[in-house]
Amino acid sequence: MKSKASPTSTVALQLQPLLLSSKLVVTGIWTAGLALLTVVLALTAVDYWSARASMLQDSAVEAAIVADNVSAAVVFRDTETATEMLSALRSSSMVLSAGVYDRDGVLFAHYARSRDPHFPTTLRATGMDSIAERAGWTMLEITHPIHGADAEVGTLYVRKSMEAVYKRLGFRFLSASLIAACVMALATAIVLRSRAAVREAENRLQVLAHTDAITDVSNRHAFNERLAAELELARSTGQQVALIYIDLDNFKTLNDTFGHAAGDGLLRQVASRLQSVVRRGDSLSRMGGDEFAVILRGKLDEDTLRQYGERVISVFEPAYTEAGQQVNVTCSAGIATFPDDAPDMDALVSNADTAMYRAKELGKNRCVRFDASMNQALVRRQAIEQALRAELEGGHGLALHYQPLFSARDNALVGAEALLRWTHAELGNVSPLEAISVAEDCGLIVPLGYWVLRTACRDASRWQGRHAHPLRVAVNISARQLGDPQFLEQVMDILRAEKLPADLLEIELTETVLMENMEAGAYTLHRLSQLGIHLAIDDFGTGYSSLAYLRQLPMRRLKIDRSFVRDLPAQEHSRKIVTAILALAHGLGLEVTAEGVETLEQAEYLVEQGCDVLQGYAFARPMPVQQFVELQASH
Repeated sequence: MKSKASPTSTVALQLQPLLLSSKLVVTGIWTAGLALLTVVLALTAVDYWSARASMLQDSAVEAAIVADNVSAAVVFRDTETATEMLSALRSSSMVLSAGVYDRDGVLFAHYARSRDPHFPTTLRATGMDSIAERAGWTMLEITHPIHGADAEVGTLYVRKSMEAVYKRLGFRFLSASLIAACVMALATAIVLRSRAAVREAENRLQVLAHTDAITDVSNRHAFNERLAAELELARSTGQQVALIYIDLDNFKTLNDTFGHAAGDGLLRQVASRLQSVVRRGDSLSRMGGDEFAVILRGKLDEDTLRQYGERVISVFEPAYTEAGQQVNVTCSAGIATFPDDAPDMDALVSNADTAMYRAKELGKNRCVRFDASMNQALVRRQAIEQALRAELEGGHGLALHYQPLFSARDNALVGAEALLRWTHAELGNVSPLEAISVAEDCGLIVPLGYWVLRTACRDASRWQGRHAHPLRVAVNISARQLGDPQFLEQVMDILRAEKLPADLLEIELTETVLMENMEAGAYTLHRLSQLGIHLAIDDFGTGYSSLAYLRQLPMRRLKIDRSFVRDLPAQEHSRKIVTAILALAHGLGLEVTAEGVETLEQAEYLVEQGCDVLQGYAFARPMPVQQFVELQASH
């Protein structure tokens, strides 16, 4: 079962970003609304001042026309005509009243839209005797002089209402407000809908960011977050946290055999079975590839951990059915606990991983409890890596020993194979297998391989001329070194620098190396052969069953693996294999070297079967270069 956090904490964690997001949305909407309202008010204010200025301008023109029309009536004191002319202003709904004052400022003629007993009878009473216009919030007042033939004969006074302006402004304001409100409503709907879509997308992304796409269990990101939270809680409560690290055994082989789609289906079945044994409150995650991890919390004594590990292993007992095939899969698992085995998250993961690898070393299909002694191998491995880096940068602990190669026909010395030896001041004698394994893991195998090649070529160049016949030196090459884009150039540079003829260098490659680099390495191997370098297949018979590379690659020699030589001549099975290899090689024009020849009986049998070169303790053990030079004197 998938683990679940407490409802209270989950709801709180979900509500906090939700409330904050909602507040931000509301604030944004209100801000937009206030901005639109401000724009509407600003436009209304501009419209008001524009209408007011336009009204003043129009009223001034209107007053000038009326004043010019009544000028004759004023000159001739014709009150009736003046009043009749003023009455023409009734066509303008904005004019409230108007009056004509004579030269002395006394009211001469008067017009009012409605009865106005308080209309000023003198120009002074209007307060406009010294100004041409006056605008208030409700009324606009204008005066204009009335000119006769030679002089000013009176003054025209007009009052206009601002009501029409306000009605127009009000209509425009309401229209703009309505449009703004509609825009705001539409924008709000769009924002809310977009926000809902964004929230849904965020939730989906959150799920994708924390869920493995293949198995639908938690991924490494979710695992890191959960484990960190569990360790923090354990520190405050004094509880334990256990981690089970699970790795499927031989999954790569199954994946390559049945295809990646079938591999993904198998991973889904594995995740489903593991979920069936995970307790409520624990967490299952896929770490990537074929690795899973289970975080356990609560009371975790050793018996509980042992039973839990057994349950994990037991889910792999029934066969899986995928792509119409029944597949048997096992797993190796390691358990480590906090705080007993590790003080922090990184150490806990590392120790669980170490225990898992220990389970693989013990034969797989088991769960191993972490023990502090397991880290000793890891510490040694790290120490070897650091020491090896220092050696390659200029140390003196690395050396080559040479195991002589003898002709099966006349027992003559024909060459030697270069073998790595390493003695360190603190680590002591580091075995070649251990050194090469570390070099492969940490990426030092390529520089180490070039060191071996250069040293072997230098030694071989020095011992030439000390023997009746030139002696060839054989050097093993790793897959990574063969895949190095600079490999061919490096080999040529080393041969030139050390002055060793190309035909005195033999490069040995295992069948696995050849098959892994068949396409990429074919060109390189053909160029090496064209230079005169001999190419040999090392440990023949222990790798791939396909023999296509024997036809496609320019090999000159096969080396029979020591596992087939060991049981000669007593075991019939080994005799048949060796005989078949010799027949195959000679049929293809290849020479054959037998490795691991330790007895005279083995040597005699190989000679009888036509083997070309013999190598092993029955003739000589690997030796330092100086001892090998001395050996040449006796052959």
